[in-house]
Parts: sequence; C-alpha cells; structure tokens
Amino acid sequence: MAYIRTIIQGTITPNEVWSCSLNWGIFGLEPDSPDQSETDGLALAILPKLASGVVPATLLQLLSNKAAISGIRVEKRAENEATLNVSVQPLTSPTVGTIAPSKTPQDSLVISLLTATPGASGRGRFYWPALGAGLDTNWNLSSPTPGNVNTGVKGWLNAIGSAMNAYYALISSAKTVVLSVRSQTNHVNNNVNQLRVGSLLDTQRRRRDNLSEAYDILSYP
Repeated sequence: MAYIRTIIQGTITPNEVWSCSLNWGIFGLEPDSPDQSETDGLALAILPKLASGVVPATLLQLLSNKAAISGIRVEKRAENEATLNVSVQPLTSPTVGTIAPSKTPQDSLVISLLTATPGASGRGRFYWPALGAGLDTNWNLSSPTPGNVNTGVKGWLNAIGSAMNAYYALISSAKTVVLSVRSQTNHVNNNVNQLRVGSLLDTQRRRRDNLSEAYDILSYP
C-alpha cells in the first residue's frame, strides 16, 4: 500500500540548504498508482502550517535568523518504495527563524520518533537546525529546553497530520494519515507513539554541501 513522505525544505544563509523528512502511513484503500492532484492537494494543505505563528517558537529559535523554512515537498511512495508523484510547493515568504546564531550550520537537534516495534525498523529521527541553541556549562541544551521543544514539535506534527486529513475529508475521501516510521526493508509503516528530544546537540554533515571553505596551506617540513 502506498504511503506519503513529507520533506520540509529550508535554507541557511548565504547559500546552504537543509531538509527533514517525515513519513505518514495511509489508512484506507490506497493503491500503488499515481495521483498528482491528490499529492498537490496534500502539499498545499501543509503549506500554511509552515508559516510564522504556526511553527513552534522553540523551533524558530533553534533555526536562528540565518536560517528559514522555504517550502514543502510531498512524495507519494509505492509499497516497493518507488516514487509515484512529487509535489513541491514553496512558501510565498520564507519563514525566518529568530535570534542571532551562536552555532554552526552543522549543529542540529535530533527529534527521535519511536514506535511499539522493537529494533531499528521501529525507530526514526529527523535533524532540526540548531544554530540558535543555547547551551549550559555542561554542553546541555538550556534554551530552549528539550521539554519545550518536544511539546512544540508534538503540537506541530499533529497540526500537519490534521491538515492532510482535512484535505482528504474535503475531497470526500475516507483515507487518513498517521505519522509513522517507514521500514524500507520490510515495506511496513510503524505508527509513532513517542517523541524523544535529548539535551545534547548532534551534527548534520550534509549541510556542508554548498558552504564555501578557504584553506591555508603550508609546505612541510
């Protein structure tokens, strides 16, 4: 059965990009067939949830004013993981983070997605840019706190899922989506039942794709 992948897209000044992916299992009959209008509708339904005032203040603080959310990419995926449809919808005005950055573009906060399924296939995660994170003397996240981040993320993900379900209701479809961890090996969706935010930052090394670096070179010995 097909499933939905949503990819939140963003930028980091001056020319870097970032993204984080979430998978949504579909409840209801959903054949492995392309449906571009449905995919476009889901993407447009999510777009307002990426605006300032909807994205949690804690996540905007972590972004810093050097990073922004730029849009959404929605993919309809087949049971065999093939991509059936893609819809990319940009925000008219990017949602820029708050406060000045104190960390690098590679610094990230990990939000873990846990399920009732044991093992690696039952665990997921996404990396959120943490340029504006504040740390205490033991390198633990102090501003915003992990608890406040987690509460905000929970409400936000519920809002995104509700927006997709509202779209299905609008087109008189009985289908609904549930946040899931997708096992691409077993081709199953494991429903998320717990969010976990730790107090230590991680790194997302892919964010050096477009950052220019200057080198100083000396002959040796």
